[in-house]
Amino acid sequence: MTCDRAGVPLVDGGVCLTARDLARYGLLFARKGEGVDGRRVGDPDFIDQTRRHPGPVYSKTRDWIRYSRQMNTDGTWLGHGGYGGQYMLANPDTGIVVVYFSVLENRSASDPDFSGPLMKMMAEIAAD
Repeated sequence: MTCDRAGVPLVDGGVCLTARDLARYGLLFARKGEGVDGRRVGDPDFIDQTRRHPGPVYSKTRDWIRYSRQMNTDGTWLGHGGYGGQYMLANPDTGIVVVYFSVLENRSASDPDFSGPLMKMMAEIAAD
């Protein structure tokens, strides 16, 4: 049980964040586990192994993305989506994080025809 900043209750397994909060969280992946003031708060080996040893491929509209350790990767970036359309993508090679907040108004709160092109656009932004 959580609540948002206004105190509205939320019952689910997720986290209530702003886009800025999510981008800050993504920086932990983009910086290979390095937190504020250079302190180590994440495992750089986890990040590297997730990128180098990805698991199964997604469906045809996202067949260039692999699933690994609760994350998505194309071997360069790491990403993770939220319920209903949110997505965070971090590129450890460039140190850039891109986040997207939206609401998909369908029964499944998912749309691979939408998310595939979105991830490609985010990856292009994070590559610069």
